[in-house]
Amino acid sequence: MWIKQAHIVGFGQFSQRTFNFVQGLQIIQGLNEAGKTTLHQFLFDMLFGFPQAKGRKINTYEPLNKGPYGGSIQFEVDNQLYELERLGRTQTTTTLTAVATGQKFADPEAMLTKLLGPVDRELYLAIFSFDQEALMAIFSLKPDDFASYLRTLATPGAQEWLDIANQWEKNATAKFGTTKTAHREINQSLAQLKQQRQQLQANISQQPSLDKLQTDAENLKQRLNSLRQRQDQIQGKMTHQQSQTHLLPIYQRWHKIKQQVQAAGDSLDLTVADQAERVRQQLSSLDEMMVTTAITKQQVADADEAINKLEKINQQQEKLTTQQAAAMQAQQQILEKYHWQQLPPVLTDAQKTKLNGQSVKPQATSENKSLLIAAVVGVVLLIIALLSKHIVIGIVLLIICLVIGWWQGQKQHSQSQTTVTDDSLPAAYQQMSTADILASQAEVQKVNDLLLATNQSFQDQQAALSELVDVKVSLNWLGKDLSVAEYRQRLMQVHVQQETMGQQQLQRSNLQQTLQELYKKLGVKDEGALRQRRDAQRQVNDLRREASMLEEQLQGADLHELAAQDAIKDQPQSTSDNQEMLQRIQREKAQVNQQLAEINVQLQNLQTDTSIESQQQMFANQVTMVNQQLKQYFVDRLGSEWIRQALNAAIIDRLPNLLKQASSLFARLTNNHYQSVQQTKTLLKVVRDDRKVLGVNQLSKGTASQLYVALRLAFVMNVSETLQLPLLIDDAFVDFDDQRRETMMKVLAELAADNQQIFYFTGRQSSDDNAIALVRQ
Repeated sequence: MWIKQAHIVGFGQFSQRTFNFVQGLQIIQGLNEAGKTTLHQFLFDMLFGFPQAKGRKINTYEPLNKGPYGGSIQFEVDNQLYELERLGRTQTTTTLTAVATGQKFADPEAMLTKLLGPVDRELYLAIFSFDQEALMAIFSLKPDDFASYLRTLATPGAQEWLDIANQWEKNATAKFGTTKTAHREINQSLAQLKQQRQQLQANISQQPSLDKLQTDAENLKQRLNSLRQRQDQIQGKMTHQQSQTHLLPIYQRWHKIKQQVQAAGDSLDLTVADQAERVRQQLSSLDEMMVTTAITKQQVADADEAINKLEKINQQQEKLTTQQAAAMQAQQQILEKYHWQQLPPVLTDAQKTKLNGQSVKPQATSENKSLLIAAVVGVVLLIIALLSKHIVIGIVLLIICLVIGWWQGQKQHSQSQTTVTDDSLPAAYQQMSTADILASQAEVQKVNDLLLATNQSFQDQQAALSELVDVKVSLNWLGKDLSVAEYRQRLMQVHVQQETMGQQQLQRSNLQQTLQELYKKLGVKDEGALRQRRDAQRQVNDLRREASMLEEQLQGADLHELAAQDAIKDQPQSTSDNQEMLQRIQREKAQVNQQLAEINVQLQNLQTDTSIESQQQMFANQVTMVNQQLKQYFVDRLGSEWIRQALNAAIIDRLPNLLKQASSLFARLTNNHYQSVQQTKTLLKVVRDDRKVLGVNQLSKGTASQLYVALRLAFVMNVSETLQLPLLIDDAFVDFDDQRRETMMKVLAELAADNQQIFYFTGRQSSDDNAIALVRQ
C-alpha cells in the first residue's frame, strides 16, 4: 500500500489541508504542537476508523474551529488507485472509490479489510505504527507475540483456528485436573474406578487359594520388572559406551587446548594496550603537526630592539616634518603681513642705530629665501619618496636640495655684505617706515630661529640615516620596507611559533614518557612487541572460543570417565557380550510371562462367585466410561495441539529468519556493539561483542529501543513479500545518539528503497526533498 495524498477537512488543528506524499521515506518535520502527531493519528484513523469512545485519556482530535470532522486519503494497492473518505466522528459516513473506474463499493469497510489483508487495528499498532512510548514495550515483549503475529499474517483464517484450539483446550481443562485435589469429572470417575477396584480386589483376596496365586503373580510381576530394568540398564550402557567413544576425540582436543591456554600465561590487559595505542597515535599526530622554526630568541630580542629604533627614527622624521611645516607657515605669514617676496635678514646693531638716526634704503638679500625654497622642494621630494617607500632616495634628494639652497644663499650673502658694509638696508625694508622695520625684527628673528632649528634637526636626521639603513637591513628577515606595525605583527607571529614549538616539544616529551610507562606496564619494549603480544592474545582467544564450543559438545558427558579412558586407552566391553546378555534376559522374560499367564488363567477360573462377577461388570462399565471420558479429553488436547503445530509449521522457517534479520539490524544500529538476538520461549536475549549474553532488562533505555526497532523492522521485512503497509514512526529515536540516529535513517532509507512507504514524524529539521515542514499555528 502507498498512501499518495491526504486531504483533511477538519481534524485537530488542521482544516482544509492537503498533503502529497512520496512512495519511499516521507519525513514530516516540525516543532512541538506543529501537528505531527495529529497528522499521524489522522492517517491511522482513516485506515481503521475514527474512535467512537470519548474520555480524558482518549484524544478524538475534534476540529478547533468546530467545523466538519474527517477527510480523505488516496492510496494505491497493486497498481490500483483508491480514494477513501470518512466524514463525521460518531456517525461516520465512509466512501471507498476506485479512482480509475469511479466505482463506489457498496460495503467500503469490507473492501478496506480485504485490501489491508489480515491486519486489524491492534496488529497494525503492534507492528507498523510506533512512537517513543511504544518502544518501551520491549521490556515486556515475549517472542511468542511475534510468533502469534506471524501466524496471523502467514495463514489465512489462523485466528479462527486458534479460537477453536483454545476452546478445545478449555474443554479438556474443565474435565480433568492435573492436581491431586482436583474434583473435575474425569478425576471423580478415576477416583470411583480406584475405589471399585479396591473393593473387587478385597473380595477376591478373601478366596482361600486366591492369596497365594496373587502373591505368585505379584512376585512374577516384580521379577518381570527387574528383568526389564536390567535390560534397560544394559541398553543404556551400550548407548553410553557408544556416545563416550564418539566424545573421546572431542575431549582430547578440548584437554589439549586447555593446556595451551594455561601455558600462554597471563592475558594481555587490552585496556592498557588500547590506551598505549591511543597515546602512540597522539604522538604520531603531534609529529605530523609539529611547528618548527630556526629563529632564535636572541634574534627575536634584537629584532624587537631594532623595531623600537625604527619607531624612534620615524617619530623624529615626523617631528622634523612638523617643524618644517611650522617654519614654512610662520615665514608665509610674515611675508603676507609685510608684502615681502622673500624673508629679509635681521638688521645688525649698526643698521638699527643708523636707522634710528636717519632713513636708509637697505639692499635686498635673498640668502634665506634660497635656502627656504630649497628646503620646501626637498621636503616635497622626501614626502613623495616616503609614499613610494623609497626613504633613502628621498633623504638623498632632500640633502642635495638643501646643499644647493645653502650654496646659493652664501653667494647672495657675500654680495649683500658689501651693501651692509656700506650701511645700506635690504631691499625689502626700503619701502617701509622706520617703526615698521623695527617692529618686524622680532618676527623675522623668530622665523629665522625656526628655520635654523629645522635645519639642525635635519642635520641630526642625516646623521641617523646610516643607523636607519642598518636597522632596516637587520629586519630584512622579517620583510622589506614594512611599517612598524607590520614588523611588530610578524615578530609576534614568530614569537607565537616559538611558544607553540616549546609547548609541543613539552607535550611530545610527556607523551613519550607516558607511552614508555604503558609499555613497561604491559611488559613490552616498543610498538612491534605490543603487536606481537596482541597477535598472541588473539590466538589464545581463538583457542578459548574453540574450547567453549567443545565444552558445549561435552555437556552431560562424564569428564572423569573420558579422562580415564584417555589415560589408559581402556576399551569398553564388547558389543557381542552385551548382546548375548540381552538375549538371555529376553528368554527369561518369556518364561516369566508364560508363568504369569498361567496364574492369571487360574485366577479367572476362581472368579465364579456372582457377587465378584457383578463387581467385575460394574468395574468394567466404569472402565469403559472412564476410557470414553479420557478419549474425549485426549481428542480435545491432541486436536488443540495439532492445530497449534499446524499453524506453527507455516512459520517454522520465518522465526529464525526474523531473528537473523533483527540481529543484522541491531548490530548496525549499535555500531556492532551487539552481535545477535536470541530467544527462549518467554525471553529475548542479546549477545554483546564480548560474547556476553544479556537480558533486555539489562540494556539501557536507548539500546532497548534500538532492539525493538530492529525487531519491528525485521518483522516488516519478513512479511514484505505478502504484505506491505505504510510505517508510521512518530519521533521514536530521541534516545538515540547522533551516530546511531544517522545509522537508523540509513536503514529506513534502505527499507524505503524496497517500495516500503515510511512516514517519519520528527522535530529535527531536514533539508531533504522528501521532507514536509509543518508550522505551529
